Amino acid sequence: MFNENNMCNNKLKLEVMDKHDNHNNHEELFNQEWAKSQENTIVQALKAGEKIEEKLFELPGFQKAFDHELTCLECSDGRICSGPKIALAGQGILLGLEDLAILEKAIKDKGLTITGHENCGAAGIAHPGEHSDYHGYEYTKELASSTGNTYREVHHDEFKCAVHNERALVLEGTGRFDVANLEGFPGQFISSASHFGLSAEYQKTEAKALINIALGSHSFGERFDEENPFYLIVSAKDAEQLEVTTKLAEEVAAEFDGRVKVSSFIAPKEVI
Repeated sequence: MFNENNMCNNKLKLEVMDKHDNHNNHEELFNQEWAKSQENTIVQALKAGEKIEEKLFELPGFQKAFDHELTCLECSDGRICSGPKIALAGQGILLGLEDLAILEKAIKDKGLTITGHENCGAAGIAHPGEHSDYHGYEYTKELASSTGNTYREVHHDEFKCAVHNERALVLEGTGRFDVANLEGFPGQFISSASHFGLSAEYQKTEAKALINIALGSHSFGERFDEENPFYLIVSAKDAEQLEVTTKLAEEVAAEFDGRVKVSSFIAPKEVI
């Protein structure tokens, strides 16, 4: 199992996060996806300095997006979506032992489908080399088996997009937000680390890793700047979580020279 201390010592080796993709072969598609994302109403509102919750509540399916049971534990990768998902990078393959124990307890016998996928950058960090996908699949199989959940594989022909088109990372603290299937929301990474109660150190590490994918050569990269930033969007269950996670997000964003900005909101109340 990958150790958090090794992760820090290796500075995440972020260049292998998406080692299988060939950016040059997809440049035209990147341009098309970027142009499309520039027209997204949420992206436009955030660039204009508007409060995100006002625009979100205007989306027809926003409040209903919190009424679904999230039945898949998948990678944070925005290309992967087998259903209503909660997510961690590589399904948690980068977790240290203490955080892994927290995750396993949280998902024990929850009836989840836990998916492994090809081209997993997090698996490439945990197990560098040509067999990283194999190790990613094996980790996910073991996680599903040990927690009484179901395993399946996701391959390239099932990806939502052939390239990384994420404009945001949603730090999803409610465990209820089916953001991956919300029509009108921009392409996004998802991290449910705060929902699971994982350590602040891990939450920051995962966020930085995913941001570096977005800002790197395997995604929109240099298109992100101060006028067109990548967004950290905090989806919080209450005011306390909002404060804690927003502070954490702002500390992460501060390391990216204005290319990353934070926006936060409190989720609609759960209907009982």
